Amino acid sequence: MIRLPPASLALLFYAVVSLIPSHVHADGSIPVANIDSGNSAIDDAQAESDLGRVLRWSAVVARIDDPKIQIDGVVDEPSWTRATQQSTFYVVSPDTLEVADIPTEIRFFYNDQGFYFAASMAQEDSTLVERLSSRDRGFINRDYISLYLDTSGTGRYGFWFQLSLGDSRSDGVLLPERNFSDSWDGAWYGRTTRSSDGWSAEMHIPWSIVNMPRVEGARTIGVFVQRRIAHTDTRFGWPALPSTRPKFLSEFKPLILQDVRPRQQFNLFPYVASSYDDVNERKEENVGVDLFWRPSTNFQVASTIRPDFGTVESDSVIINLSAIETFFPEKRLFFIEGQEIFHTTSRSSGYGSSLVLLHTRRIGQRPIRPDLPDDADFSSANFRQPTDLTGAIKSTGQVGPLRFGILGALEDDTTFVGTRADGESVYVTQNGREFSAMRVLFERSETGYRGIGLLSTDMSHPTVRAKSHAIDGQYSTDNGKYRIESQFIMSDVSDQPNGYGGFADIYYAPSQGVSHRLSLDKYDGHLDLRHSGYLSRNGLEGVSYRYQTERFPDGRYRGLSTRVTAEYVTNLDDEIIRAELDARHEMTFHNRSRLRFEFEYSPTRFDDRNGYDAGSFRLNPTRELGYRFISDTSQRLYFYLRGDFREESLEGTSMQHGVSLNWRPVDRLTFSMNLSYNDRDGWLLYRGNRQFNTFEAQGYSPRLTTLYFLSAKQHLRFDFEWQAISATQRNRFVLPVGHKKLQPIDPIDVSTIDEFTISQLNMQLRYRWEMAPMSDLFVVYTMTGELPDGEDRSLSDQFNDTFNNPVSEGLILKLRHRIGT
Repeated sequence: MIRLPPASLALLFYAVVSLIPSHVHADGSIPVANIDSGNSAIDDAQAESDLGRVLRWSAVVARIDDPKIQIDGVVDEPSWTRATQQSTFYVVSPDTLEVADIPTEIRFFYNDQGFYFAASMAQEDSTLVERLSSRDRGFINRDYISLYLDTSGTGRYGFWFQLSLGDSRSDGVLLPERNFSDSWDGAWYGRTTRSSDGWSAEMHIPWSIVNMPRVEGARTIGVFVQRRIAHTDTRFGWPALPSTRPKFLSEFKPLILQDVRPRQQFNLFPYVASSYDDVNERKEENVGVDLFWRPSTNFQVASTIRPDFGTVESDSVIINLSAIETFFPEKRLFFIEGQEIFHTTSRSSGYGSSLVLLHTRRIGQRPIRPDLPDDADFSSANFRQPTDLTGAIKSTGQVGPLRFGILGALEDDTTFVGTRADGESVYVTQNGREFSAMRVLFERSETGYRGIGLLSTDMSHPTVRAKSHAIDGQYSTDNGKYRIESQFIMSDVSDQPNGYGGFADIYYAPSQGVSHRLSLDKYDGHLDLRHSGYLSRNGLEGVSYRYQTERFPDGRYRGLSTRVTAEYVTNLDDEIIRAELDARHEMTFHNRSRLRFEFEYSPTRFDDRNGYDAGSFRLNPTRELGYRFISDTSQRLYFYLRGDFREESLEGTSMQHGVSLNWRPVDRLTFSMNLSYNDRDGWLLYRGNRQFNTFEAQGYSPRLTTLYFLSAKQHLRFDFEWQAISATQRNRFVLPVGHKKLQPIDPIDVSTIDEFTISQLNMQLRYRWEMAPMSDLFVVYTMTGELPDGEDRSLSDQFNDTFNNPVSEGLILKLRHRIGT
């Protein structure tokens, strides 16, 4: 195994920096190749150079200061006739790049209040797919129009806004080149309506909700518009930017806005919330406020006093018996606003995050467990509750090519209540934590993209002080064929040696639809990010390679996608802890159904985590086969099937099956049912004292969801999710001191057979009324149940015991209202 010392990764950053050119516009803007004048349609003249760079034509956009437009989805106001128009769209999925044969006409203009956008889309009424949903469910297959804005004007950051037929909306931030996040929510306006020849949409994006550099005179922004036609699973785009191209954000159509003077913006989000937990007899009343002040387009200050972290949104039920922590994304308003500056690389955003320097879910998490008196009993409910926050403040901004972000948060003290044998109450107070973070990012994007950044975090508590520092670098060539992301990290935790680590991801896209990725990782055993960040594990060095193709051939298949991954990872004792060859192939048929096959092989390797104090132990080679099938998702009834067959790591096999049914009898009502079943006959678990057991186990995971919309702004949602495991010991093993191979214990004492059950349940009924953008009323009933490890129970007993003995059950009322300029 080739060693990757931290110094070698640091050198990679300096190599990236050395490639950054010395010249840059003071305002960070890009040169304009050509400027059209007037409000006529924009010609999509493009030329391809020898290096593959698209020479994009810019256009001056119409400015209308007195639009008198009602955002109702009907494009009938006289102001729209004066707006800039465009009607040439291209087929971007499949990526034929042919001129679209179904008419789409867009119009847009701007003023000091914001950007106005309208779309008129022809389509047969019988083919329209309207499916209402809650916010940020943009991946649902339905008819929609999406507006992407590169407000940096230089391909450094942007925002996207999606409006579906029926007025359901999604939005988020976009970082180079296709790093999407839907965790950001903005106070923008949008409506749709059906027309005699199709449907239409209107949007108003206030400048107050987006970041923009400070510019004197003309401003450049980029735009991309995408339309989805669900019943054919086709997407049109302007300009022609298919997902199979290596570049995206930096290839948006440049638009010239003359003399934009957004006024100072000030927004308050006061809230009142009341919750009552009947099981724990706990009642809470909360009043607080979030404040967002934007004195200029390139600077924002956000603060919060007594923020509300009530459970109006719940996490999925996940049973995790491994030593690797589960990652949960952020959902709270204050922390998701402006968080894109703290996303250092593509590894730090989304559900699949593996390395996050600032994981804001750590702020307000369960308190540090204090020393408790031995003569008192403390209910487990004491340790499930999140920590209240006294307040937090955040500032983000941009000065030329430099962007920055500063965050500070202070937790309140937590009081634990216990009871002595004589009934006397015992109170133990634990101090809250203090968090801070600082981020700076220097970017240039005249030819390709070059960025270097620094992020530092600090968590302070009387029992521990934890700091982390990281340098990240990103580089891409002008044609987008080569791209590098890398990061070097150091942790400094009290009473521990400093930890170091880093990674480099190298991307190569030689042609449309073909990509390669080479990843190098090294983290020493002292790197500790668990106090303010997230790292799936430390103490490793490894290399992985991924090859991926996506094609849209003519013939029996509508699309073909292939991905092959090879990975080799060792711990610091040169033991192989992860090695696999993974291949998957997906076929999309002309009836818009999809079928995918997967194969994975892992050779002999070692597990150095799940043995805890026993140390590392050897695992046998394993193979896995799987399939996925999904029918046409534009239909009112569609289904998803999945199955996996896998060899266990020591003995036996496992089989997992799943089915998902989705039914939309009418546009306002959706039923979803998901059921997973897992049958294992060699599940290996550590049971203490250097002993391991294999189990025959059955796992069940049903989930039911019903979503009914009274209107596009009011809905009722019912969620029921249950996970249950029943396990009975099969064989016992022991790991002798000084050995790496598990040895069987024979014979087995039948009278001491190890068996257990685990059951977790979440049920939520939620009413939400969006009174205005970012102004909501929530009424939420929630019940959670959890059974501790115990004796073997039947499946019905598990459900009844969990349902009838909840650990919490209560009602939450929350009103949040946006007050702003």
